[in-house]
Amino acid sequence: MRKALIVGVASLALIGSWSTLTASGSPPQERVPTWTEDIGPLMAANCMGCHRPGQVAPMSLLSYDDVVPWARSIRMVVGERIMPPWHADPQWGHFVNDRRLTEGEIGTILAWIEAGSPRGDGTFAAPTYAQGGWSLATSEGPPDYVFEMEEEWQMPAAGPDIYQHVYIPTTHTEDIWLRGLEAIGNSRIVHHIDIMAEHPDDSRALLGIDLPGKPPDFFPDGNAILFPAGAQLRLTMHYHPNGEPQTNRTRVGVWLARSPVEYQVIGDLVTDQTFEIPPYEPNYEHRAEKVFEEEADLLVLNPHMHYRGRDFKFQLLHPDGREETLLSVPHYNIYWQMVYKLAEPIHLAKGAKLRTVGHFDNSENNPWNPNPSVRVIYGMDSRDEMFEGWIHYRRKLDKPVMPSYGELTTDGGGS
Repeated sequence: MRKALIVGVASLALIGSWSTLTASGSPPQERVPTWTEDIGPLMAANCMGCHRPGQVAPMSLLSYDDVVPWARSIRMVVGERIMPPWHADPQWGHFVNDRRLTEGEIGTILAWIEAGSPRGDGTFAAPTYAQGGWSLATSEGPPDYVFEMEEEWQMPAAGPDIYQHVYIPTTHTEDIWLRGLEAIGNSRIVHHIDIMAEHPDDSRALLGIDLPGKPPDFFPDGNAILFPAGAQLRLTMHYHPNGEPQTNRTRVGVWLARSPVEYQVIGDLVTDQTFEIPPYEPNYEHRAEKVFEEEADLLVLNPHMHYRGRDFKFQLLHPDGREETLLSVPHYNIYWQMVYKLAEPIHLAKGAKLRTVGHFDNSENNPWNPNPSVRVIYGMDSRDEMFEGWIHYRRKLDKPVMPSYGELTTDGGGS
């Protein structure tokens, strides 16, 4: 009842804001929002990336007929700002991928639903998610190359989480520079993927992380990730059973840099695996730090915890002693592991520290807690815990690199 009352009041307030006074002071003629003119474009910009077949959301919202049966649910989750999901505290940080709807956009959606969800004149065409479902293809065209698992993974309906290293050989003899990276797989069982370049000398470089609901990585012109010559692709797959037998055959699409690269983008972790969360502890704090030995620019922040994760912060400790909060996630949600892309790169002076601070709730009051009676340590299973701040930062190259690509092939699975 309380939720219904809140939504009803919000609806009335926001619908009232749909009609505003003209410059002369007289009320304008009201126009009822329609699917074709107002709601379709709004959902294309904010909802359809996840709400489409094969993606993490539970239903498709690509068409008018898809959306209308869900109108009452949409009214609730939009009115209460549950959707689109966005968990950053607005006090800190500015992010280019901020998913929050404006008050005006919320008012438009609620007014449309209150008016009976009219279709409107004309037509609205949803974005074309072609090229095998690549969302980047809508703006950037198809990937330059696709790496694919050679064999389909068979996942049982129940049991423990499974970690699997999948290796995809390559034969490229020159360094390649990646401006974009996107993975497609079965989001119902893929908890996350570490996407690595692994060299024959066993050195590794993190190219990217894939999470359910995460937008693909795509960096501005002049910024790219190095995929060294001779390195193979290694996917560290974290599978989580969902109650039904499933299969998965992940593909990784890459978009190559075609103009001079001035900045090398680097993926990294700020982590400390030494925590021990006592049984029934509701507010266990843990911290980790990374020191930057040379100047860099921070680009992307991504907190990662499991079911007991409660909150997560990124803080910057400047060499002169100043402290700055870059991102605060007061209510961490394992089911929406958000990536926060900084609106402007944050400069990191030599000697700067990036600190992560988080809390875990191992109490009975945590509805997601698998078992509050156990002592929890770092582990790969979702019933264990992790405390990782995934980041992308960039370093300026001594001189720009002009990419030159020979033939890029794999020994199996590429296309």
